[in-house]
Amino acid sequence: MPARPSGSPPDPPSPRVEFAELLEAEFGRRWPGRSVGLDAVHRYAMIPPGKLLRPLLVLHAALTVGGELGAVLPAAVGIEGAHVGSLLHDDIIDRDTQRRGRAAVHTEFGPAQAVVAGNALFFSWFAALSECGRLGVPADRVERAMAVQAEAGVAICRGAFDELAMRGDLELGVGAYVAMARAKTAVLLAAACRVGATLGGGDAPTTELLGEFGDHLGICFQIRDDVLPYDPIAARAMGKPSDSDVRNRRPTLPVLIAHRRADPKSRAALRHALLDETEPELALCRIRAVLERTGALDTAHAMADDHARRARELLTRLPATANVAHVRALALLTRPAY
Repeated sequence: MPARPSGSPPDPPSPRVEFAELLEAEFGRRWPGRSVGLDAVHRYAMIPPGKLLRPLLVLHAALTVGGELGAVLPAAVGIEGAHVGSLLHDDIIDRDTQRRGRAAVHTEFGPAQAVVAGNALFFSWFAALSECGRLGVPADRVERAMAVQAEAGVAICRGAFDELAMRGDLELGVGAYVAMARAKTAVLLAAACRVGATLGGGDAPTTELLGEFGDHLGICFQIRDDVLPYDPIAARAMGKPSDSDVRNRRPTLPVLIAHRRADPKSRAALRHALLDETEPELALCRIRAVLERTGALDTAHAMADDHARRARELLTRLPATANVAHVRALALLTRPAY
């Protein structure tokens, strides 16, 4: 890239950067440093934030269809709260003591406090829609968005329940796994797009198209997340225990692919590592070896890339009236670097 001429103004920040800064400022306003009690737990959980993928989807989807940023901002904050609330509960279920590079909420404040804080964040997700109504979003849009969120909330719980039932099941089909991943992860990303488009005034076909984009993006992200523990470099930067899947006997996508492809000896080694090995780090090493021998990691990466491609293709079908800058911002969210 050529150097910027001396004295020229800096490049304007991308919508993603602007929105991330806006969201972080809004979190700080809602949960200030002097917070106590439940609000103190929420501040610890929400600040500093993670990737902010879900609220960014709400904002970009809303502005893609011509919505107003200020009117939909509460919904973006609310969906990040719902996501974080689910992580609070996940960490208790999985007995993970770290999240985002520091003590998990249940480790810092206690399991009971984490459960209550997570519940409150779920309810805040719905309260956020009422706030959008007070800021001028028409009541019929708020009502439709409420239905999207309620349906998504139930689906997410079903996905989490199904994941618990799948523990230790190496015979699980890839299709069944993807269905679980869709419910557990992709549903919330699809809901983010649908809620944003609905509140922003998008028509039904456009809203559905953006929802499908979120669905493919969610499956892509779940697969990429599945691969991380088996990438030694990426695992060190995860901010949470890389052995969580192994400790919880969770057969993620690359493991299922490897089990299907492996010869009997490697299959037995894989089964022992996931189900019987008592040292998680040793189990990770042994599983990683089988994944590499069978090409399972490459296949998983290819599946993630395919869902990202399908997500981007959907954006090309948006109507000509769509805001180009925000369509581009949505496309950028499919990149692995994000």
